[in-house]
Amino acid sequence: MFTPTHLARAAAAALGLLLWCVAGPLPASASCAGTPLRSAAAFTGVVTATPSAGRVATVRTDAGVTVEVRGTPGGLVGASSVDRSYQVGGRYEFHPVNDASPYEDNACTATQLLSPGPRPGPALAGGTSPAAVLAVSGVAAAGVVLAGIVLRRRQRVRRRRA
Repeated sequence: MFTPTHLARAAAAALGLLLWCVAGPLPASASCAGTPLRSAAAFTGVVTATPSAGRVATVRTDAGVTVEVRGTPGGLVGASSVDRSYQVGGRYEFHPVNDASPYEDNACTATQLLSPGPRPGPALAGGTSPAAVLAVSGVAAAGVVLAGIVLRRRQRVRRRRA
């Protein structure tokens, strides 16, 4: 049985999905203590790809070598308060905690964005196009309307039986 609580939860979930599609995932706030860590293995380069929700970067270094930088500690599953995310096309000065690829990085190191990549055209945050946002919001709105219709019909049937 659908109750007003079910309808409210469905509407909240649809709204949350819509906001995530428009704004993208929210950046994590780091819980670092002290000065950012500088690395003896520091290098600069341009991010060419960002799998794993931007927390892993494929980087073309200024030395011409392609490396991987992981901005999340302890593997690629889950998230932590010290995750770092990267922008495709961004030029970075990396300060990883180790000295070989795949490099480990996090929000507590001195890694910094030196210059952002080119701005995307009509795409929204996270590479989502406006058409995709409209499609998702239309499906979400249709789901909320459908849930409301089902709820009302069930209430009418119960009233007739009573």
